[in-house]
Amino acid sequence: MGKPGNGISTLRKRRKTRGDHDSSAPPVKRIVSTIVEEEEISELPLADGPRTFSMLQRAISSKKTLFTGLLLFRIFNATLVQTYFVPDEYYQSVEVAHNMVFGYGLLTWEWKEGLRGYTYPLIFAALYKVLALFHLDHRSLLIKLPRLLQAVFAAIGDYHLFKLSNHLCDKATAQWALLSQLLSWFTFYCCTRTLTNSAEAVLTTVALSHYPWPGRISPPLWKFVSLVVAAVIIRPTAAIMWVPMVAWHLWRKQQSLVDVLKTYILVGVCGLGLSLLIDGNFYGKWTMVQYNFLQFNVINNMGSFYGSHPFHWYFTQGFPAIIGPHIVPFVIGVWKARDKRLFYLLLWTLIIYSFLSHKEFRFIYPVLPLAMHYCGICLHQLCLPVVLKSRKEKKKKVKAQANKEAAEKAKMDPNSFLAKDVSDLSIGENEGGTAAVMEDTSTGYSSTGYSSRDDSDIGMGSKLRKEEEERAEKSNKEESVGKTRPETSGDEVKSLDDKHICKDSEKNGANSVEPYSEEEPAKLGSCTHKKGPTRAYIAKAITLFLLVFNLPIALYTGLIHQKGTVDVMKFVYDSSRKVDHLDALFLMPCHSTPFYSYIHVNVTLNFLTCEPNLQNIPNYLDEADIFYQNPKEWWKTEYLDKNSSLPTHVVMFSELHQKLDVFLTRQHYRDCGRFFHTHFPEGRVSSHVNVKCRKY
Repeated sequence: MGKPGNGISTLRKRRKTRGDHDSSAPPVKRIVSTIVEEEEISELPLADGPRTFSMLQRAISSKKTLFTGLLLFRIFNATLVQTYFVPDEYYQSVEVAHNMVFGYGLLTWEWKEGLRGYTYPLIFAALYKVLALFHLDHRSLLIKLPRLLQAVFAAIGDYHLFKLSNHLCDKATAQWALLSQLLSWFTFYCCTRTLTNSAEAVLTTVALSHYPWPGRISPPLWKFVSLVVAAVIIRPTAAIMWVPMVAWHLWRKQQSLVDVLKTYILVGVCGLGLSLLIDGNFYGKWTMVQYNFLQFNVINNMGSFYGSHPFHWYFTQGFPAIIGPHIVPFVIGVWKARDKRLFYLLLWTLIIYSFLSHKEFRFIYPVLPLAMHYCGICLHQLCLPVVLKSRKEKKKKVKAQANKEAAEKAKMDPNSFLAKDVSDLSIGENEGGTAAVMEDTSTGYSSTGYSSRDDSDIGMGSKLRKEEEERAEKSNKEESVGKTRPETSGDEVKSLDDKHICKDSEKNGANSVEPYSEEEPAKLGSCTHKKGPTRAYIAKAITLFLLVFNLPIALYTGLIHQKGTVDVMKFVYDSSRKVDHLDALFLMPCHSTPFYSYIHVNVTLNFLTCEPNLQNIPNYLDEADIFYQNPKEWWKTEYLDKNSSLPTHVVMFSELHQKLDVFLTRQHYRDCGRFFHTHFPEGRVSSHVNVKCRKY
């Protein structure tokens, strides 16, 4: 057995070693140095709250457990999201990967025109290939594993949001920002989907955490540039966000501009060259998909074929909808924050995207983590002590003011026996020393400070001065803990009640630190504070409100809303095992359901196409529009007039089912399946999905 007290001795030795690097530094700076070098993550701001928060605090006590907890949460997130969002989560990722590995799978018109890159689907194709090699390519694994892989990416993004916020502000703010991220309903709804926007959001957050912020010892520049290039390769419109950030970096590095440009050019050329090789291999010819994508969607604005919105849509509907109730702490956080660089980046992105006619919620998803950073600032600000002048402090200030007035009166009355001695209480009047009644402008507290005199003081004035010195010294000792924070850029002392002070890299450098307590430096992120009241209960109330508001939305959108088009594919899969040759026709808006990647059976599947007017045909209508103008006439033209074999299964929304029920019954079809889809039908999308099977 070891000697008693070894653990304590070791702890003391470690703390002593950390402070020995600058033994000449003042005590405050030595404490700050110890805090900066602490490797463990500080206590969760809500550690003094309910048991749930205490458990969460223990879970993020270190980097390893933090990422593990985030990974488990996102895996749980992936299992709960079982609904349909947009076609691209299938037709730009897993459906393409299924075609790459198994030889069948739908490639939409974008792939025929060279508008999409194979780099992102290649990730899932590699996963499918491993499953195929081990004969594990079962339908359930083909569906679940890509989501779980995306959950890993999402956890990496969450972790780097914590690192980004920790660098720009402090650990307590980073914890609040991370909590806000985990409570966001839209992040929960989107982050584990196999969307290029989800990958872009992760790469954007990780790249920002590697960005060479001023005053920071940054990782190698090539890592940051590689992440930016990867984001642009996967989603070319990501360049909108990175143009100002890269330009700002180059502007700050004018002295070493040549070396920095070499890194950007070298990494950029390598990344785009790799993308060119991948796309050239699968397209069978050299194709620059990034250029084609920008030309089609930005220059030619062909995306408006799928809908257009007014310029203000992202500001009035898009961004408020995805941020949800977080809009309140976000606005307050932006107002309180001194460092608004991420807000300017968010604003720039929204403005540039607003010039594009076709707008979707998912397009601006990558800016949502930036908003969560400012939510963290707001919530952490509420945990700081409120500097309110109590009655005791007011009495001190009144007494100090009375002493000052007495000194002025004594100076005006030279015959007073206290004139000489009481004049020592005046400010800046005597050559030998200064007696000052000071009010700290940052904290709002009053204190009195004196300097020594060479001459001896005799009389009542000396006694008064001595009493004031003792009282001031005692007051300073009481107020020294927990009310101030040092800044390495100077000797200023700032109040914790001041506007939230994030680490401004340009002003304070990389060594700026968070609020601290000399007595308990380990509890830097705690909402409680020994001196001064806090508004922590407001922060906790807001957190509870965010949870209560976001949780039902996240569960409803992840488990119920638009689930019918996913469930029907399980029905199609089961039907394919019962008939010799299944031929399913989807009479729905194009790409309303997943496709081969969700049944993993090579059967005949057809749907109504909706290709844009690539040939500039006058009065152009796509196949879906033609069908919905006259469904019965379209059926006669496509099947009856051509004597074509009729499909074995017809899948449609309930509204169309009511219109075609009698007609299809005459064609020997019967109802064989019905699935709930949504409580909010809109346009051609109805509340249920119906399936009709043909009788033989």
